Amino acid sequence: MKPEIKSDSLSTSYYGQDIYVEARQPVGGKAFVSLVQAGELPDIEGPDCGDHDTLEQALRAGLRLATTLIDN
Repeated sequence: MKPEIKSDSLSTSYYGQDIYVEARQPVGGKAFVSLVQAGELPDIEGPDCGDHDTLEQALRAGLRLATTLIDN
């Protein structure tokens, strides 16, 4: 039987660029970022944003990555 996986996402904008971040967390495991979309840049599936204790922390890590990509 597959383990249950929770997921959450956020959508926002940064200097007029749309951002979408998706995170997942297996029950009893660490949360991770599964997708980052930042403006017109190519989608990043499974970016290396580290492992986190909560989905919220993972989403924030993905958001930090997205804003850094837009800034550069």
